[in-house]
Amino acid sequence: MIFDSDMVIAIVILTVGMAFYTSSLVEHGGMYGDTIKTNIFHDKVSSQLKEMVTDGTIDTAMLLKNNNETVVAENLIKSRVVSDNYVLTIGNWTIDNSNPTDEFVLVSTVVLINRSEGWYGFYWNESLNPNVNSRGPFIDENIAYAVLGTYDSDYNKTIYYYNNNESIDISLKVYGE
Repeated sequence: MIFDSDMVIAIVILTVGMAFYTSSLVEHGGMYGDTIKTNIFHDKVSSQLKEMVTDGTIDTAMLLKNNNETVVAENLIKSRVVSDNYVLTIGNWTIDNSNPTDEFVLVSTVVLINRSEGWYGFYWNESLNPNVNSRGPFIDENIAYAVLGTYDSDYNKTIYYYNNNESIDISLKVYGE
């Protein structure tokens, strides 16, 4: 026979058990949510770095910087990085546009410039957009300048790239999004 006191004890035990179970779910759910958020953030930064490497932005910026066009190279990088709070390191060259916070994601890679040896022509309009376009390789500097003359641009520059097999470390550190 079930008495009223037994029923009260059972309800109290179930209530306390459900409270522990609910608090456990909330605690674990919050941790999983932070993990998922961090993984999404890491994937965004990884994708961003991968795009800049595969579309040639990184090697174009490196070639420009190594040929005394540092401002143009930095503007090119700044136009391609989607985040506002980052540090991009290419070899020993650092572009720091950061306000450090406790939360950050660091993504890094090692690349080889995948260009053929020869003359490359670079052209850009600083007033229209910060993108730098390149054409080449050409066997002669005069040919590169002749090709550049067919484009409407404010600045033209030819650069000779010799095939170099040294790898370059690149890292992108993005702070709290």
